[in-house]
Amino acid sequence: MRQEGRSLANAILVLGFQPNYLEHNRIAVIAGRSVGGAVQRNFAKRRLRSAFQKLQAELEQGYDLVFIARKPILDVKFSSLIESLRLLARQAKILKDEVT
Repeated sequence: MRQEGRSLANAILVLGFQPNYLEHNRIAVIAGRSVGGAVQRNFAKRRLRSAFQKLQAELEQGYDLVFIARKPILDVKFSSLIESLRLLARQAKILKDEVT
């Protein structure tokens, strides 16, 4: 994905994406050691997966998505995390209402 896909970032997370030409999205969730210890990394990944589930109905299908957590994900409100994810999806033009 690094060579062929695109990526966007904000303070909370990084979104990497590329078309997969399938009828569904595939996701990967990553939290590196910079996020914290194992407990904090697992918490960050659970939050990202949950935020993605809340937003999944609003997304176009047919993409491989990679979410990379950054350290501030541990401290932001869940609603802010969803909005951050929605903003990145809008910038990537993978929100259903954004596609022409």
